[in-house]
Amino acid sequence: MVNGTLKFGIITDIHFGNGDRAVEKKDLHGCFEFWENNGSAFAVQLGDLIDGKGPEAIDNLTGATAVLRKYPGKLYHVAGNHCLGAPLERYLEETGLSSPYYTFSTNNIRFIVLHGMDINPETNPESDPDRSRKNLLMSDPWANLYCGAVGQIQINWLVRQLDEARKAGEKVILFCHFPLLKETSDQPHGLLWNHDEITGVLRRYKNIIACFTGHLHRSAYFKRYGIHFMTMAPFIKRNEPPYYSCGMIELDNALLTVYDQNLNDLYKLKID
Repeated sequence: MVNGTLKFGIITDIHFGNGDRAVEKKDLHGCFEFWENNGSAFAVQLGDLIDGKGPEAIDNLTGATAVLRKYPGKLYHVAGNHCLGAPLERYLEETGLSSPYYTFSTNNIRFIVLHGMDINPETNPESDPDRSRKNLLMSDPWANLYCGAVGQIQINWLVRQLDEARKAGEKVILFCHFPLLKETSDQPHGLLWNHDEITGVLRRYKNIIACFTGHLHRSAYFKRYGIHFMTMAPFIKRNEPPYYSCGMIELDNALLTVYDQNLNDLYKLKID
């Protein structure tokens, strides 16, 4: 059971450094004001924070995190494929994370952040199961070069988190940069490589409310296994219809409501 009503901000695919930095900063501050003025307890950045590679990516990362630190509330980060244009260690340092996958809890909800680039085209998995996961890149047309997979150590950790949440009577919400269902992505953008494996884990738990993702550059929604799978629209396309830049999620014991920055309710979904 969710304790009371909880609101949190959500934003994805900022791609900082893609355009005019001054405009990007101004529009991000608009999201901060929206979240703060409407009582968000925290906010989540769903990945692809930056653009570029190498020195350009590091410069964009430094610039983006300098802006995000101006948000007066707590901001949680999810790593996307573009985030790793900079070294992972630098990304973790700039975002204040000790690990790219982690959990946090409030209002009797356990929030689980997954690292979808755990296995990626540049990694060399040491175990047979993880090598098989990387080989999905060669065999699954939805496994694209700019996506990745969740590895065995992280899967073991995920199962422990889900078991602990079920035992504690907590609800669960997950965040991942990559969509986990074909209905919430398209083949050009792709999916988490081992999406079937991860959804196979999730379907065993009846206390999972939702999984929020980015990456697609448009919104999408599908309900499966009693879980609301939702791909959020990107900040980078905020000047194109439907002119969405960021959102807010509201949860109580009965409903999950998704608002845009104008407080239009985009989805009003029943919590099972």
